[in-house]
Amino acid sequence: MERIYLTKKEKTVLRLLNCGRDCPDDFPRHIFSGCVDSLEAKGLAHGAWGEGHYLESARITSKGKDYIALYPGLGNPVDWKWVVTTVIALVGAITAMVALFVACALQ
Repeated sequence: MERIYLTKKEKTVLRLLNCGRDCPDDFPRHIFSGCVDSLEAKGLAHGAWGEGHYLESARITSKGKDYIALYPGLGNPVDWKWVVTTVIALVGAITAMVALFVACALQ
């Protein structure tokens, strides 16, 4: 199973659902509903929606349980392509600066 990018709030809601809890009193209900909606689109949770897209209850899916079992820290994936291209660009910039200083020193 590949890693899925989750926001901090989505991670919190997924952990709450994994413990079998609903929206706590100190957590805003509209944010909880939005996170459940997002997790539902990713296949990690399922919400029971009432009239007017009102969240009545939510539960974690088997895919969500498997995801937490594989990645207990819920770390987000690293975009290695961006890291490698940034390092290559930095090496190129440093090389160009060194070449510029060497060329100026020779004159």
